[in-house]
Amino acid sequence: MAKVTCKGLTYAKFASGGDEAPVVYTGGKAKIDYLCNVDMGENRANVREHADGHQIDSEQTMNEATCNLELANNDTDIKQDILGQIAGEAAGELVVTDADAPFVGIGFILANRFKGTVTYEAYWYYKMQFVSAGLTTGTKTEQVEFQHETINGSGSGVKLAAGAPVRFYAHLDGCTSEADARTWLNAKAGIS
Repeated sequence: MAKVTCKGLTYAKFASGGDEAPVVYTGGKAKIDYLCNVDMGENRANVREHADGHQIDSEQTMNEATCNLELANNDTDIKQDILGQIAGEAAGELVVTDADAPFVGIGFILANRFKGTVTYEAYWYYKMQFVSAGLTTGTKTEQVEFQHETINGSGSGVKLAAGAPVRFYAHLDGCTSEADARTWLNAKAGIS
């Protein structure tokens, strides 16, 4: 298999709209600034049934999608909109409560280069809930170290219509225009 060189994340959006499925944009900030890295995955259950000494059935079911975001800045809006932290009494103070983080939809575009050709991939996660992974820091040394914060997301499946399959995320692959990938992602998020 040929290796694809990723040029990087070029565009990242989120939609916050409550517990409805799928989550769509309802106004306010929608852009995720300074997204450095994304770690995507799937958690699946593989169940096997045995009888008379051999396997008679099996089923593989997707339980959740995972999407961990590494952010370069300390964005108050992201902490409020995605993590559900609330403003405190003092200016700039954020408070972590026992309330669950809100459900959000989240998407981003990757630019890939292969044999001199640039293509774009877009991802849209329909219904995610994020928590802070914490922050690791250290004292000043001789080298400059940039500190990033990671937020970990787990995604619930949604049905877009009665009788439709459960969806965790959608993926647009091989798009030759970033503008087309942005249009697709904005449509998924409900951003006009």
